Amino acid sequence: MTAFYHIFQILDQPMVLVKVSRTATTVHETNEAFCRLSGYTQEQLKDASIELLITKHLPCDNSQHFTQETILITSGEQEIPVYLDFRPLTVTDQDEAIYALIMLEVTSEYALHEDSLTVINHVSEPAKRLKMWMAKRDLSANQLSAATHISLQTISKLRNGHIAKPNRLTAELIAGELQVAVSDIWPEVRKGR
Repeated sequence: MTAFYHIFQILDQPMVLVKVSRTATTVHETNEAFCRLSGYTQEQLKDASIELLITKHLPCDNSQHFTQETILITSGEQEIPVYLDFRPLTVTDQDEAIYALIMLEVTSEYALHEDSLTVINHVSEPAKRLKMWMAKRDLSANQLSAATHISLQTISKLRNGHIAKPNRLTAELIAGELQVAVSDIWPEVRKGR
């Protein structure tokens, strides 16, 4: 499930991985987008009952895909209308629990207040910021490489965090193609020629 966890954390849509046992539905993992929306940290939510967050109970048969409108309750007790998409996952586990992915889409004016620049700037790792800006601009690594004349290998190393601080020229070329300031991706860059 390593690839799944990687994608789960990178995507900027609020998502929760839940563990459904015979007695309870608990939070197994959350992504950063969900933490920003709910106001809780990942540590606060680990193993918490899903009822802490969602007002309407989930259907009894949690082995089926379903969608429903509900209310998400934030840590500050703010109620946010959301559209919930519940998808069971095929995972083998010794305790016979079922895992499922809950994806949330905000259905209220709250969504309009979330400026994408602010959302991306909450992410601390430049590699993740770069991936998010590339996804927002719908640019693949190949397309970014071709547009900036920076090698695909360098782009890949930047996206994977193997190069933490590119030189100034590289940073400016990438930021220019993504139509953002260099500091929106890399708060600090190396001095270039």
